[in-house]
Amino acid sequence: MHNVQPKPLWKRVGKRVLHAGIPIPGVLRPVIRALYNLGVVIVESWAFVKKLLWIEPVVRSVCEHVGSGLRAECLPYMRGKGRLRFGDGVNLSGRSCFYFLSYMPELPEIQIGNNVFIGNGCTLASARRIEIGDHCLLAPFVRIHDNDGHPTDAEKRRDGQSIGPDDVAEVVIEENVWLGASCTILKGVRVGANSIVGTGSVVTSDVPPNSIVAGNPARVIRKGPVNVE
Repeated sequence: MHNVQPKPLWKRVGKRVLHAGIPIPGVLRPVIRALYNLGVVIVESWAFVKKLLWIEPVVRSVCEHVGSGLRAECLPYMRGKGRLRFGDGVNLSGRSCFYFLSYMPELPEIQIGNNVFIGNGCTLASARRIEIGDHCLLAPFVRIHDNDGHPTDAEKRRDGQSIGPDDVAEVVIEENVWLGASCTILKGVRVGANSIVGTGSVVTSDVPPNSIVAGNPARVIRKGPVNVE
């Protein structure tokens, strides 16, 4: 049996310092709670003022239409020229990105329905049209593209050519759809009403209504009615 050598004094002292805590007397706890609650009020009040005086005016200025009840924690990143429409009660949680490929023959558009939640880090890239139906939930880092981004022909990519109309097909997300975190919806896809797309899935073909799909490429793992209140 080997003898276990004690740790050097500096390591033992350092470990105790790292794990040490400051005891809080009971008389100070109400004061600390009050300061914390005050901090929450200040942060939330500033977020409201920023939305009222900066975020919402900018969004309404650059979008073709913005309905009532917009909620936005951060100013979304918008690039390119296109039509961006928000319905009523849209909630932009964190920073989302909206891209338009404006060199297409027709001005691209993105249509967001009523009461849609868009999580942090979501990206919608439109060269023709992306439509999100009412009451949809987009978890963080969802990506929706109605185009290939680059030509599928290797020589065209090498020459730096842009995509053409044949590389574009509109995407439609019908009402009451839940898109799981980090999933990707590719061009030409229609996701049927009340469906769920699993986390990290890559959807390359249409999703039937009232179904759950998952995987890469996504496959139907359950069909049937999905309860909707």
